[in-house]
Amino acid sequence: MKNHQRSVWEPKLIDTESIISNNDQKHHHWIKSSDSSGRSYFSTPFLLGMSIAALLVGVAFATILALYLVKPAFNINLVTNGDAETGSCQVSGGVTSPVGWNYNGPITQVIYNNPTSGCMTSSDPGPSDRGQCYFYGQQSTSTSMWQTINLTNEVSPLLIDNQSVKFNLSAWVGGYSNQDDTAVVSVTFNDANNTMTGNITSIGPVYAVDRSSMTSFIFQQANDFVPIGARSMTVFVTLTRSQGTGNQGSVDDIAVILYQ
Repeated sequence: MKNHQRSVWEPKLIDTESIISNNDQKHHHWIKSSDSSGRSYFSTPFLLGMSIAALLVGVAFATILALYLVKPAFNINLVTNGDAETGSCQVSGGVTSPVGWNYNGPITQVIYNNPTSGCMTSSDPGPSDRGQCYFYGQQSTSTSMWQTINLTNEVSPLLIDNQSVKFNLSAWVGGYSNQDDTAVVSVTFNDANNTMTGNITSIGPVYAVDRSSMTSFIFQQANDFVPIGARSMTVFVTLTRSQGTGNQGSVDDIAVILYQ
């Protein structure tokens, strides 16, 4: 009579020195460090899992390293053509649209001392480093321009999300004589889904009473932290007429800089 013994499943131990490749059969090997005879064993699923884990860790590390290696663009004006000096400027009464900006209406790059349109001369109070041109509202009730800046090209998102990056918004804002035509410059921030995050920061308007009824520019600025999650910012300029036929709301040297 045969003795019936319950069969016990055991992992198949494979001698690493005598593995024979078999393309027609799948093998699942189980890891062991060694047995009593000193033979060592390995597990294919285990090694595959370890390889994938190592790869994922490497990719994550490389991504974080790349973000940290973005050289921050601190203390640099990120606004394109904020001084109205790029491209041509209007020298008579026409419209010269601003280069580097999206725009709505006849907002114009105009030369200082234009005898036909605009209101500013190079000797009126304003920026000491002014160039040849500035922005003004032409013949409009309201006119505007704007541009969007990708922050991920300028500074690591990790720094932004640690709320360690600040910004400074500045411009020279002005108008004509005793008229209250105005300029307002604003900056807003959007996240990766293009949804606004944080608050709107604005400078201006400057009214005639602020200018002592003089045709002039007055320097305006505001500071704050770049909000957590911000990945882009939009600079928006609005020039508004309050009286007369011409919109003499004026602005020059628009700048946004990042700093810590």
